[in-house]
Amino acid sequence: MRMLLVILDGLADRPCKELKNKTPLEAAKKPNLDFLARNGKLYLMNVINEKIAPESDQGVLSIFGYDVFKIYTGRGPLEAYGDNVKFENGDVVVRCNFASIKDNKIYHNRILDIESMPTEKEIKLVEGIKMKNARFKRTVGHRGVLIINKKISPRVTNSHPGYKIVKNFVTTALPVKNQKLIQKTVFPLENNAIETANIINEFIRKARNSLKNKTILTRGSGNKLPKLKLMEDWAVIADMPVERAIGKLAGMKVIKKPNSLNNIADVIKNESKKRNVYVQIKGPDAFAHKGDAVGKKKAIEEIDSGIIGRIKNMKNTLIVVTADHATPCNLMAHSNDAVPAIVYGAGKGNAREFSEKEARIINRKIYGKQLLDIVIKKHKTF
Repeated sequence: MRMLLVILDGLADRPCKELKNKTPLEAAKKPNLDFLARNGKLYLMNVINEKIAPESDQGVLSIFGYDVFKIYTGRGPLEAYGDNVKFENGDVVVRCNFASIKDNKIYHNRILDIESMPTEKEIKLVEGIKMKNARFKRTVGHRGVLIINKKISPRVTNSHPGYKIVKNFVTTALPVKNQKLIQKTVFPLENNAIETANIINEFIRKARNSLKNKTILTRGSGNKLPKLKLMEDWAVIADMPVERAIGKLAGMKVIKKPNSLNNIADVIKNESKKRNVYVQIKGPDAFAHKGDAVGKKKAIEEIDSGIIGRIKNMKNTLIVVTADHATPCNLMAHSNDAVPAIVYGAGKGNAREFSEKEARIINRKIYGKQLLDIVIKKHKTF
């Protein structure tokens, strides 16, 4: 038997006025996800713990069974590694976002907000910034990395106002809707990081001077990659650097994600004949970050018909469907809300549908790092 792990990015939500006080998942017409829930077991999952609003990479690592407080080394190194940006072990790598500003306030920093997407000219301007020990490389969309070629401490704060360091390298997301978003100055968290903070702040100043109505937000600095156990009997279907990085570090077969949902389903069906498969779908999260509950509902419906409906009857495959975090539309940011998780093919519970409310009613609580253990204990073949 094989396993299919489907992570619907930012799936979970809170009741939305636009949807008659239902969540997008509750309001969506999703017969195939509901089928999996009714014929499988539904769990209520805190991805990391009850307090953390996880970033996607931290959420995925937790779902794969890791204690992120012990193994997580920052978003920057993963972003660079997943996009094949070269750096040496010990170099400080920082995740960067292009963001639009107006009256010194950040008003867009998401990939679907065209105001924040850099033009080719803007990319060249920032990549051309001259610094003695630092260079910038744009990766995907509004994303990029700053590589500091110096063996100094990565322990600095974020300039991105939407993320706060909690412990070690683990961060929690902060609400952005109706918040006064001002870019923060980077500060060292230890004496050895004073130079690191100075270099990042200098880079931000130079980038701000080069860009007309944009700035560069920084977060997730680190100087090494996490050590992951080998999962060579897995494939990851990925288009984002972080997903590719996790797959590469774990020895998975990395497959470029097709653009259409139907084609993604075809790849899943083909690969599931040979190995376990992990796929992450970004759609729900992107709409939630824009506060678009109706768009998020439609994205869930499209995933249900385009992917879940086409793979739910695969033979000899145990299907796990969950989220890496909640992204409530009324926050426009990740939250610490628990998320629903389906395990289909390892026994049947008493769920009526796939939703946050139903998962709370059943109240079968787990943490993210326990999810796949539950599956593996049921089936020793993985």
